[in-house]
Amino acid sequence: MRVVVGVSESFSAAHSIPGHWKCGKVHGHNFKVEVEVEGEVKNGMVIDFYDLKKIIREIINKYDHDLLNNYFENPTSENVCIEIFNQLKKRGLNVVRIRVSESPDKWAEIRQK
Repeated sequence: MRVVVGVSESFSAAHSIPGHWKCGKVHGHNFKVEVEVEGEVKNGMVIDFYDLKKIIREIINKYDHDLLNNYFENPTSENVCIEIFNQLKKRGLNVVRIRVSESPDKWAEIRQK
């Protein structure tokens, strides 16, 4: 049986959005990354939550307490979400949803079927 499991991690980072009327100045956020993966249950689990969180941390640690402009030409939440999604897929995870929130009321999300 296929089951979806999810975890969340967070990081703090600064960025500026080139040419944006408000976000063009350097400012920071406490980003939250929520990831859901789907798979067959083997030995009672799709994936160990600890292992999934470790993979996410390996991807986002470089952004923590850094300037996202060092990694992205245009460091929007959408572009950060796409990059983390691509990195998770490269690691062979069947990601069905990823959400990157820069605040409780602002986020970018990718959903796969």
